[in-house]
Amino acid sequence: MIWAFAVAAAAILYLALRFRRFQSWVEPVLTIVVAIGLAAALLIWFMEDRAPSDTPVMPEVETSALSADVVTLSEMQAVAGQTRTSFRITGQVTNGGTVPMQSFRLDVVLSDCPDGTCREVGRDDALIVSRVLPNESADISTFAVFPGIDLTPLTAPRFDYGVREIRAVRR
Repeated sequence: MIWAFAVAAAAILYLALRFRRFQSWVEPVLTIVVAIGLAAALLIWFMEDRAPSDTPVMPEVETSALSADVVTLSEMQAVAGQTRTSFRITGQVTNGGTVPMQSFRLDVVLSDCPDGTCREVGRDDALIVSRVLPNESADISTFAVFPGIDLTPLTAPRFDYGVREIRAVRR
Protein backbone atom coordinates (compact mmCIF):
# COMPACT_ATOMS: atom_id res chain seq x y z
CA MET A 1 0.00 0.00 0.00
CA ILE A 2 2.89 2.34 0.70
CA TRP A 3 4.13 1.84 -2.84
CA ALA A 4 0.87 3.37 -4.17
CA PHE A 5 1.48 6.59 -2.24
CA ALA A 6 5.13 6.65 -3.31
CA VAL A 7 4.10 6.31 -6.98
CA ALA A 8 1.49 9.08 -6.57
CA ALA A 9 4.06 11.40 -4.93
CA ALA A 10 6.64 10.66 -7.68
CA ALA A 11 4.05 11.37 -10.39
CA ILE A 12 3.09 14.67 -8.76
CA LEU A 13 6.73 15.74 -8.51
CA TYR A 14 7.35 14.75 -12.15
CA LEU A 15 4.35 16.76 -13.35
CA ALA A 16 5.46 19.77 -11.27
CA LEU A 17 8.92 19.69 -12.88
CA ARG A 18 7.56 19.12 -16.40
CA PHE A 19 4.64 21.60 -16.47
CA ARG A 20 4.84 25.07 -14.95
CA ARG A 21 1.08 25.42 -14.46
CA PHE A 22 1.08 22.33 -12.23
CA GLN A 23 3.63 23.84 -9.79
CA SER A 24 0.96 25.86 -7.97
CA TRP A 25 -0.94 22.63 -7.30
CA VAL A 26 2.00 20.62 -5.97
CA GLU A 27 1.86 21.63 -2.31
CA PRO A 28 -1.89 21.09 -1.75
CA VAL A 29 -1.93 17.84 -3.74
CA LEU A 30 1.10 16.42 -1.88
CA THR A 31 -0.43 17.49 1.44
CA ILE A 32 -3.64 15.62 0.61
CA VAL A 33 -1.74 12.50 -0.52
CA VAL A 34 0.34 12.48 2.67
CA ALA A 35 -2.78 12.99 4.83
CA ILE A 36 -4.59 10.11 3.12
CA GLY A 37 -1.48 7.93 3.54
CA LEU A 38 -1.22 8.70 7.26
CA ALA A 39 -4.93 8.08 7.79
CA ALA A 40 -4.68 4.74 5.98
CA ALA A 41 -1.60 3.75 8.00
CA LEU A 42 -3.36 4.58 11.29
CA LEU A 43 -6.46 2.65 10.24
CA ILE A 44 -4.39 -0.41 9.35
CA TRP A 45 -2.44 -0.15 12.60
CA PHE A 46 -5.63 -0.02 14.71
CA MET A 47 -7.23 -2.87 12.77
CA GLU A 48 -4.19 -5.15 13.19
CA ASP A 49 -4.10 -4.64 16.97
CA ARG A 50 -7.65 -5.90 17.43
CA ALA A 51 -8.02 -9.65 17.60
CA PRO A 52 -10.93 -11.06 15.57
CA SER A 53 -13.87 -12.02 17.79
CA ASP A 54 -14.00 -15.60 16.48
CA THR A 55 -10.32 -16.23 17.29
CA PRO A 56 -9.86 -17.76 20.73
CA VAL A 57 -7.69 -15.71 23.05
CA MET A 58 -4.59 -17.44 24.40
CA PRO A 59 -5.16 -18.40 28.02
CA GLU A 60 -2.76 -16.92 30.51
CA VAL A 61 -0.56 -19.00 32.73
CA GLU A 62 -2.44 -20.22 35.76
CA THR A 63 -2.01 -17.46 38.33
CA SER A 64 -3.49 -19.34 41.27
CA ALA A 65 0.03 -20.62 41.97
CA LEU A 66 1.10 -17.00 42.51
CA SER A 67 -0.78 -15.34 45.31
CA ALA A 68 0.19 -13.03 48.13
CA ASP A 69 0.68 -16.15 50.29
CA VAL A 70 3.59 -17.51 48.21
CA VAL A 71 5.33 -14.18 47.45
CA THR A 72 7.20 -12.77 50.44
CA LEU A 73 9.08 -9.56 51.09
CA SER A 74 12.18 -9.40 53.28
CA GLU A 75 14.87 -6.92 54.33
CA MET A 76 12.57 -4.02 53.44
CA GLN A 77 14.01 -0.57 54.17
CA ALA A 78 12.87 2.98 53.55
CA VAL A 79 15.45 5.75 53.26
CA ALA A 80 14.55 9.43 52.91
CA GLY A 81 14.77 10.65 49.31
CA GLN A 82 15.83 14.00 47.90
CA THR A 83 12.55 15.62 48.88
CA ARG A 84 10.86 15.44 52.27
CA THR A 85 7.90 13.58 50.78
CA SER A 86 9.78 10.76 48.99
CA PHE A 87 11.43 7.61 50.26
CA ARG A 88 13.61 5.06 48.48
CA ILE A 89 12.24 1.58 49.19
CA THR A 90 14.61 -1.39 48.88
CA GLY A 91 14.38 -5.04 49.83
CA GLN A 92 14.03 -8.56 48.48
CA VAL A 93 11.13 -10.46 46.99
CA THR A 94 10.95 -14.25 47.13
CA ASN A 95 8.80 -16.33 44.79
CA GLY A 96 7.58 -19.36 46.72
CA GLY A 97 5.22 -20.42 43.91
CA THR A 98 5.60 -23.04 41.22
CA VAL A 99 5.71 -20.70 38.19
CA PRO A 100 8.03 -17.78 37.34
CA MET A 101 6.83 -14.36 38.47
CA GLN A 102 6.77 -11.41 36.03
CA SER A 103 5.62 -8.45 38.13
CA PHE A 104 3.62 -7.34 41.16
CA ARG A 105 2.33 -4.23 42.87
CA LEU A 106 4.11 -3.18 46.05
CA ASP A 107 1.84 -1.41 48.55
CA VAL A 108 3.55 0.94 51.01
CA VAL A 109 1.74 2.40 54.02
CA LEU A 110 3.46 5.11 56.08
CA SER A 111 2.31 5.59 59.67
CA ASP A 112 3.49 7.88 62.45
CA CYS A 113 3.71 5.97 65.73
CA PRO A 114 4.73 8.21 68.64
CA ASP A 115 4.13 6.66 72.07
CA GLY A 116 2.92 3.39 70.53
CA THR A 117 -0.23 4.81 68.94
CA CYS A 118 -0.11 4.81 65.17
CA ARG A 119 -1.85 7.12 62.76
CA GLU A 120 -1.73 6.50 59.02
CA VAL A 121 0.00 9.34 57.21
CA GLY A 122 -0.09 8.14 53.60
CA ARG A 123 -0.22 5.28 51.09
CA ASP A 124 1.55 4.65 47.82
CA ASP A 125 2.01 1.73 45.47
CA ALA A 126 4.50 0.87 42.75
CA LEU A 127 4.60 -1.59 39.89
CA ILE A 128 7.66 -3.79 40.32
CA VAL A 129 8.75 -5.63 37.18
CA SER A 130 11.14 -8.34 38.25
CA ARG A 131 11.31 -11.84 36.83
CA VAL A 132 11.79 -14.21 39.72
CA LEU A 133 11.98 -17.96 39.20
CA PRO A 134 10.22 -20.33 41.62
CA ASN A 135 11.95 -20.59 45.01
CA GLU A 136 14.38 -17.77 44.19
CA SER A 137 14.79 -14.18 45.42
CA ALA A 138 15.56 -10.88 43.73
CA ASP A 139 16.47 -7.41 44.95
CA ILE A 140 13.89 -4.69 44.40
CA SER A 141 14.13 -0.92 44.53
CA THR A 142 11.56 1.83 43.96
CA PHE A 143 10.40 5.18 45.30
CA ALA A 144 7.31 5.96 47.34
CA VAL A 145 5.90 9.48 47.56
CA PHE A 146 3.60 10.72 50.32
CA PRO A 147 2.31 14.22 49.50
CA GLY A 148 1.52 16.38 52.49
CA ILE A 149 3.86 14.77 55.02
CA ASP A 150 6.12 17.81 54.82
CA LEU A 151 3.38 19.83 56.54
CA THR A 152 3.32 17.65 59.68
CA PRO A 153 6.71 16.31 60.77
CA LEU A 154 7.01 12.59 61.49
CA THR A 155 8.29 11.67 64.93
CA ALA A 156 8.30 7.86 64.68
CA PRO A 157 7.70 6.71 61.10
CA ARG A 158 6.70 3.10 60.47
CA PHE A 159 6.38 1.47 57.06
CA ASP A 160 4.17 -1.50 56.23
CA TYR A 161 4.54 -3.39 52.94
CA GLY A 162 2.27 -5.68 50.98
CA VAL A 163 2.02 -7.35 47.58
CA ARG A 164 -0.93 -7.64 45.20
CA GLU A 165 -1.68 -8.14 41.51
CA ILE A 166 1.03 -10.74 41.10
CA ARG A 167 1.53 -11.76 37.48
CA ALA A 168 3.14 -14.92 36.20
CA VAL A 169 5.40 -15.00 33.15
CA ARG A 170 3.33 -15.57 30.00
CA ARG A 171 4.56 -18.33 27.76
